[in-house]
Amino acid sequence: MSISKMLLVLLAIWCALVIILGLFKLQIFFPFNIADAEPIPYHRWQTVRFSAFATIIYLIIRYLIGGRPEGALLVISVFFRFLVLFGAILMWQADVDSSEGWVVAFFIFVNFVLYKEMKENPRQRHW
Repeated sequence: MSISKMLLVLLAIWCALVIILGLFKLQIFFPFNIADAEPIPYHRWQTVRFSAFATIIYLIIRYLIGGRPEGALLVISVFFRFLVLFGAILMWQADVDSSEGWVVAFFIFVNFVLYKEMKENPRQRHW
């Protein structure tokens, strides 16, 4: 299994855990900070919210200008790029501890791995 697929599988498992445990009033925020219905830090949930909206805007614009359908990897990569962008901005604005910078660094690494995967297999649809 390639490193990109392994990273995506691990992220998918993490996301499933967040959803399942969230239904039982346990909040998990990246990577494994578990809190009993404790609010997630503002800059973290705003980062995900802004990234989701920016990804939707990007895909709508691509559709409206007649862009071809995109593969799943590109959509994931676009989301993570926005996650890095907004994460860095919101962390800077919130003046959070510099130790949280590794979260942004992790997603920069994920973006690099996904970029490499898409470049190595340009004709593959990545579905």
